[in-house]
Amino acid sequence: MKISRDNVTKAFNDYVNEYDTSNEMIHLKSVHTLKVASNCDAIARSLDLNEEEIDLGWLIGMCHDIARFRQFTEYGTFNDAVSIDHAELGCKLLFDEGLIFNFIDESAATDYELSLIDKAVRYHSLYRLPEDLTKEELMYCNIIRDADKIDIFRVSVEEPINNVYSATREELLNSEISPKVMEAFYEHHAILRKLRQNMLDVKVGHVSLAFELVYDRSKELAVEQGYIFKIIEDDYTKEATLKQVALIQQELKEYLAK
Repeated sequence: MKISRDNVTKAFNDYVNEYDTSNEMIHLKSVHTLKVASNCDAIARSLDLNEEEIDLGWLIGMCHDIARFRQFTEYGTFNDAVSIDHAELGCKLLFDEGLIFNFIDESAATDYELSLIDKAVRYHSLYRLPEDLTKEELMYCNIIRDADKIDIFRVSVEEPINNVYSATREELLNSEISPKVMEAFYEHHAILRKLRQNMLDVKVGHVSLAFELVYDRSKELAVEQGYIFKIIEDDYTKEATLKQVALIQQELKEYLAK
């Protein structure tokens, strides 16, 4: 399938402009989408794919969070647990309502290619992927999931605290990392939301996404960008917290250096 990146970018901008682009949260997701698509491109190129396959990975990045704009406008939050599953809504918008054909030529897309896009968007935010995916489905799912995580590191650092975390800076600086969260971190996997007791735990949860990165290029991008090491750096008031953070930083650097 031939994909025109100019056409996709225009269709994306036209869609976003239907919402209140002066709202900083809408702007956040617009920038996030472009960053994730760029990450998808870099990861796909590292896998020696052809240009059409690379473009498909990039397109998935452009589509993965398309529902976030409606979600925030209708519910005032990006929290799926108290609003709607944004991945499922995204697939509804793209395929049930036909939004995908604003991005690509309907006559040029095969059912198989549409299915790849559907599954990659639908599964991009799951804790674990289904086990029955084909090799190609798994690849595109992993590309978007890695690309998304890499930009989550950036958002966690660059965005104002109230845009990312539901706590004041004072509350964050007075926090300690919960024992179960520390334990889960050292097990080298993503941390379940139910284990998180405070906003510092949430930050550690974001850091732990590094353990879920699949591709070598993804890990390289995370290190090159540097945000992953800045997420939990701060002027914490408790000595115990400063020691916890130092241990996490050291563990993370050793893991990513391997």
